[in-house]
Amino acid sequence: MTQLQVEKELQKIYGEMKGWPEINKGLNYIIPKREVARREAVLSLEQILYKIEEARKKRDKSEEYFNLASYYLTKLAAE
Repeated sequence: MTQLQVEKELQKIYGEMKGWPEINKGLNYIIPKREVARREAVLSLEQILYKIEEARKKRDKSEEYFNLASYYLTKLAAE
């Protein structure tokens, strides 16, 4: 995953997070458990992307690959 891909994924996450208040309002603020779990996964994705960037700055390939694997597994949960 390149730096540009990381930035694009972060922008997608931020865009989705902006829409959450409207979705909450549409659901009368009663959010299903499945949606809560999905949002938790999205927030985890954001954190993992930052960890990938930090690993690159430290030039730690093993940490970068571990976080990439975590990212792809968490992304499956977020769908």
